Amino acid sequence: MCDTRFRRCPIDCHGISRVGGWRFLTLVLIGLMSVSTSLSARTTRETTASDSLFADTLRLKQVVKDVLRHNDNVAAARYMEQSSRAKVGPAGAWNDPMLMLGVANLPTSFDFKMDDMTMKMIGLSQRIPFAGERGLQSKAARSEAAASAEERRAVEIELTTAARSAYFDLYYQRRNLEDLKRQQELLGQVAASATAKLRVDQAGQDEVLAAQADLWRLESMILSAETGVIAAGSTLNSLRGLDPRLGVPPLATPYNSEIPVQADEWLQAASEHYPRLKKLERLSESYGFSAAASQRMRWPMLDLSVNYGLREDGPMGPRDSMVGFQAGLSLPIFAGRQQGQMARSMRAMQKSADAEAAQLWREVQANLVTLHDRAQRLSRSLTLYREQIIPAAEDAYRSALAGYANNRTSFIALLTYAGAIYRDRITANQLANELARILAEAESYTVDPAAWTE
Repeated sequence: MCDTRFRRCPIDCHGISRVGGWRFLTLVLIGLMSVSTSLSARTTRETTASDSLFADTLRLKQVVKDVLRHNDNVAAARYMEQSSRAKVGPAGAWNDPMLMLGVANLPTSFDFKMDDMTMKMIGLSQRIPFAGERGLQSKAARSEAAASAEERRAVEIELTTAARSAYFDLYYQRRNLEDLKRQQELLGQVAASATAKLRVDQAGQDEVLAAQADLWRLESMILSAETGVIAAGSTLNSLRGLDPRLGVPPLATPYNSEIPVQADEWLQAASEHYPRLKKLERLSESYGFSAAASQRMRWPMLDLSVNYGLREDGPMGPRDSMVGFQAGLSLPIFAGRQQGQMARSMRAMQKSADAEAAQLWREVQANLVTLHDRAQRLSRSLTLYREQIIPAAEDAYRSALAGYANNRTSFIALLTYAGAIYRDRITANQLANELARILAEAESYTVDPAAWTE
């Protein structure tokens, strides 16, 4: 019977007549049938609900495309690549020729016919980079442009990896919210069973109040989970280059890539495709070409010029025009030392890039080996939860609910079994989310950058 000290008792027990045992058993059987139906259909509901693709379902591949098309950080990286490529042509271009116009041997009287050597002259001169430094500078600029392209690819991969992680977060946050609502159904069944026993004086009011308190706690957790879903959706929209306030449609179920038996497969792919490594390789090439160009600029410069002198007819009659040719070599006495210092500077920068690449490769190896080990262990743990732990917990809950109806299981034990189902489901979602994020991080090292634009 109700204790009047509890003013918030959700059941009015006064005036309730005793019901027969048959009626109580009927209520318990109906509750057990509903629980059995709910738990047995859980897997079917999850797969059909998550895999049913609506017209506006957002897929992971579309998220990647949105990031590449609309994220402004990607656009900024592309502009930097365009800037580097625009420098390739000018770097290897020769100096412009010089056009000369003038007058030679003109008397102070400004009489063009007074002196036989007075000429109106036109000339053309050109500096010839015969040492080959221009070609080396062009190669250096081309390698620098390739490094900029690798930087753009690195930005694309980092942002798409972040977007994929945000996609996983949102998907599993929603799964957590669904599991909380399923748990709310289970606790509602526990409260209903406790209420049925209270009606026949087989349970105390404390059990009904405890079940109701758990329902209220779960309601608070649902509110927090809804906040997490909104935050995850805003992050995903921001990375996609959209208004963070926009809603996110239903998400397609993410599928993880296979985990290789050994990490060597990942390491081989990373050595071939990882943009950060490729960028350092291209920078090293650029510094090497620049150093060689500086060495070549220590050679003398060759200047060639030609001129034509037009002479007017004088007092003695017609006068022939005159032509001239000239070749000059610079003496790099002072500039040679400067170019030598520049060459040493470029060599030092090349060694710096090589050292940085060597250390980065060690870090990549360590990260991939660690990620591979974590991915394998998480995959095994997730299989245990999905195929063994959760089904066993659901069976234990069914048995406990039946035992509670027959006074063979305590109310505390029943709540424990009910709570275990929720904790196991949430843990499975966390494991799946972490595994997906780890595989996405590993793929950021191993993916061929061309695959993002296919």
